[in-house]
Amino acid sequence: MFNNAFFLTFVKKGFVVFNGIISLMLVARYFGPAMRGEYMFIVNVVIVGTTILNLGISLIYPHFRKQDKRAKNLFVSYSFLQFFLYLIISMLILIFTKDMIVGLSALLISVNVLNLQVTQINLVENLKQQSVIIIISSLINTALITLAFFMTSENLYLILIIFGLKSYVSMVLSLMSLWDKDFKFTIVPVKYKKMTALAFLPLLTSFLIAINYQADIIILKMMSVDFYHIGLYSTGVALAEYSWMIPDIFKEVMFHHNARKDDIKRMTFSIRLGFTAVVLVAIMVIILGKPILGLLFGSDFVAAYPIVVLMFLAVPFMVYTKIIGTLFSANGGWRFYFITLLISVLLNIGLNVALIPSFHIYGSAFASVVSYAFCGMTMLVWFKRKYKVPFRDVLFMKWGDIRKVAPFLFRKKASSVASLIIIGDGGHSKMVQNIVRESGTYRLTEVWDDKYRESVAQEGILYTAVDEKLQSLTQMDADIVFFVAIGDNEIRKKIARTLALAGKKFAVIVHPTAFIEATVEIGEGSLVMAGSIVQANTVLGKHVIVNSGATVEHDISVGNFVHFAPGSVVTGGCTVEDNVLIGAGSVVVPNISIGANAVVGAGSTLTRHIEANTLEYSRKKTE
Repeated sequence: MFNNAFFLTFVKKGFVVFNGIISLMLVARYFGPAMRGEYMFIVNVVIVGTTILNLGISLIYPHFRKQDKRAKNLFVSYSFLQFFLYLIISMLILIFTKDMIVGLSALLISVNVLNLQVTQINLVENLKQQSVIIIISSLINTALITLAFFMTSENLYLILIIFGLKSYVSMVLSLMSLWDKDFKFTIVPVKYKKMTALAFLPLLTSFLIAINYQADIIILKMMSVDFYHIGLYSTGVALAEYSWMIPDIFKEVMFHHNARKDDIKRMTFSIRLGFTAVVLVAIMVIILGKPILGLLFGSDFVAAYPIVVLMFLAVPFMVYTKIIGTLFSANGGWRFYFITLLISVLLNIGLNVALIPSFHIYGSAFASVVSYAFCGMTMLVWFKRKYKVPFRDVLFMKWGDIRKVAPFLFRKKASSVASLIIIGDGGHSKMVQNIVRESGTYRLTEVWDDKYRESVAQEGILYTAVDEKLQSLTQMDADIVFFVAIGDNEIRKKIARTLALAGKKFAVIVHPTAFIEATVEIGEGSLVMAGSIVQANTVLGKHVIVNSGATVEHDISVGNFVHFAPGSVVTGGCTVEDNVLIGAGSVVVPNISIGANAVVGAGSTLTRHIEANTLEYSRKKTE
């Protein structure tokens, strides 16, 4: 159960929401509306400052991680240097201004910047560990606020320090998670310069997001709204923000998955579940809003009910903004995202300035609703057009989703990572074993090869003979999956046929650095190796090998037991039938048909159709 990313993130967000509401309740009762308004104004300034001084670095990490699995060293090192620079500046601000609020705010920004960066990096590298870290920091925050509530009187500085300690705990634990045996402090000024330049547009984008969420409270203060009404407004907004945790569950899992490859099927499933859940929560809160406000925060805060109603009208649109937005972060496509957010922010600020003089805090809430709705619907329209997704797939849950939810969340631990048996232990198999270890998709338990006359156990893996095991297939667990890692195609086919007749399942193994477009279909028993590319609408048959650095372009139909050798390129619209070998470094031009059992020699350039059982060797001979 706890190996399921969605379930663990759900548990994490459940803890965060529960502890957050308790903290919100205690802080509201501790301060009252007026001082809570002052506290939230400072917190919003810190959030905006953190977003700007982050420089967008954490947002480009998934894009770099796709290209280099060691990018962690570079990004964590950069984050450390930022932190120490900001810490020095914060101390100077405190010394020269002699203003505790200004100095404390600067220190909070310094800690929050490093926490934001290492948290985002760890979401990609160690999603499950990061979920546990956020639960721990949330519990510590609630415990400290509870102590402050019962043991002290109103103290703004104390609550701000507790706010900073939550980020500090999360930061330290995230760094401990990232600081493994492979970590190496890396200072490369040229790469730092490139990272900063590439992060500029993401920085502006994240700044717009922060402004869109935090600008209302800052604008209310700038337009002379008193802290009492800002306190009421911020409480209504805070309740709505906790409902945003629902799409955040799916956002963080999609952030983790999209950093490796786009997963549109999982994304539409996430959108449907998120949208259904937030609509149900919104209906419940709108109906029971007044009793909830009175119970949690006291009678002074019941006046925030109209704000709660207005803000919850905007929540469903946040599902589309948050979940679809992970695609832009993972693929580096920030331009459209930036323009959408810019229009949304300008709309929000313009409506705030226009409506606050006449409608006070209610005008600000209405401006937020319009802004969030515009942003969410624009993202949805883009997503539908880009991936040709039917409208019904991005609304409410389907009947099939309901039937899948329970086992999806509560599957047994043993079935969440399937046990794998690899047949063959030669050079090709060694590469496959390494991919399995790096990807973590399967748990390698046994390797079968005739060179093992006696069974040997090493590092939890059993190495044993093939023939004896093949005779006892029917007695084996049905959940175990197999992969035939033998280079000889005829032997590979024979063993695969034996396994298939016994009803066994085959693994699909993909190296983390391979790029596979979301619309690609991959048959069972297939292997996609490091640095290879498989483009849109291509269908790979069963037991296909796409070797290191090979490129299989768009709209290609590939049969069974086909081997694309290292560095080979097959361009768009081709048909490749069963048992074909495309030799190393060869190139096949568009719309070519290659018959079954054909061989395209290494280094060839294929410009015509070839028949079955043909050897094509078109490279020019040299004297």
